[in-house]
Amino acid sequence: MVLVYNIYIFDKHCECVFYTEWNRHNSPLASTHRLSDARQSADGARALVWPTNPTSTAHRPSTGSQHSPMDEEAKLVYGAVFSTRNIINKLNAQDGPRGGNPGGFMSFATNTYRLHYYESPTGVKFVVNTDVATTNMQPALEMIYRNIYVEYVVKNPLFHVDPSKSAPIENDYFRAVLNNYIREISSSATMSSALG
Repeated sequence: MVLVYNIYIFDKHCECVFYTEWNRHNSPLASTHRLSDARQSADGARALVWPTNPTSTAHRPSTGSQHSPMDEEAKLVYGAVFSTRNIINKLNAQDGPRGGNPGGFMSFATNTYRLHYYESPTGVKFVVNTDVATTNMQPALEMIYRNIYVEYVVKNPLFHVDPSKSAPIENDYFRAVLNNYIREISSSATMSSALG
């Protein structure tokens, strides 16, 4: 059984454009954000909801301070991934696997979670935290990129991507399909077919 805690999606500008969580305790979303900034679905997933005002330059909810705890956490996660990926790239003399993750960085583990990383050919980065026992999420992350992100974000005619700046992903269909897929891989009966 796979226990997925959360997912971050970073664009090519290193900005967190999507975040949602499932089985996470001590969440910044649950404790510090206003009700309008965090949305909880019927299946228990909590997602960060960015302001939809197109004239606003701020993409993150404000909690009264300059940076919210969610902003700080996303920056720390990206910093850890960026540093680890650069160390591995410098130590690795050969090219990494084709189709993503240059240098071969796929995951690292602590005593409480395992961080899984997938970089798409377009530079979009997916970071998923799971329980320590989950060893390989690469097929699932590639599936999320190819069959969910590309289908519901990239091919969405209402999602206009300006290459010069970041824009949060606020697509309810994307969120719903992602939640269903995470629920599917979390059940032990379908885990082997979903991951491989």
